Amino acid sequence: MLFSVIIPTYNRASFIARTLDSVLAQDFHDFEVIVVDDGSTDHTREVVAPYVQRDQRVRYFYKENGERAAARNFGVRQAQGSYVTFLDSDDLYYPHCLSAAHAFLQRHQNCAWFALAYEIRDENGRLLSSQAKRKGNLAEQLFAGNLLSCIAVFVRRDIALLHPFQEDRTLAGSEDWELWLRLAARYPLPYANEVVACMIQHDARSVMEVNAARLEARLQACIRYVEADEAVRALPASYLRRFRTHAYAYLALHLAMGKHPAKAFRYYLKALRISPLFFFHKKSAVILRELVKGILRR
Repeated sequence: MLFSVIIPTYNRASFIARTLDSVLAQDFHDFEVIVVDDGSTDHTREVVAPYVQRDQRVRYFYKENGERAAARNFGVRQAQGSYVTFLDSDDLYYPHCLSAAHAFLQRHQNCAWFALAYEIRDENGRLLSSQAKRKGNLAEQLFAGNLLSCIAVFVRRDIALLHPFQEDRTLAGSEDWELWLRLAARYPLPYANEVVACMIQHDARSVMEVNAARLEARLQACIRYVEADEAVRALPASYLRRFRTHAYAYLALHLAMGKHPAKAFRYYLKALRISPLFFFHKKSAVILRELVKGILRR
């Protein structure tokens, strides 16, 4: 078996059928689907059950809630495919997703991991953004922000077992970036800008929530784990400076958008202290614009 599609889910009974339909509509058939129900209290089990009965490639596991990282790691341990990939239970594959991944592997045989492109649409299908314009060394660029999502990232199963997601709940929401940085410090990241999947932006997405205390704790945990990694520490010092600068910039932007201008400004200054030239970066302009909006609202 070539691919194991791991779908962690928690109380997404109203979304997951559409997600499963998109996977089972693939024009490439050498894959399995592993649904890891992370302690749902809705009727997710009942929604998934007919898929398990109809298609032997679909397996369902229920476990106590442990957040997305734990659910993904659990799925990796059950996987039989040579490569694992992670699909949130409210996102969609396009029919050519896995055939495109197979074609990519024919050109880059046995690579440790690789990424294809995805786009973001709203619930009405309107295109919001696309990740199809990437260029250059993507592994290096990850230290300046998470250019990936779990969707359309494929990791060789032995590598995924060796380097699991951190299961610290405090990290939830940045656990993927933290893992990508550990992998990027060890392995090249080949990629293609072919759009193969779609992230659906809706109000129920957990990433839409902005809680200042949790956001600060999450990014501080991310910094702590990344900077403790031996392979990351072996990289040139500029990588860690870039990482810290953009971690603080991420905090500044989202705190500003979440109506916490004082905290946002403090993290913006931290970013500038590490990298004064960040002032001329386009992210800096966006942060300043949000800070001005916050001041005007007051």
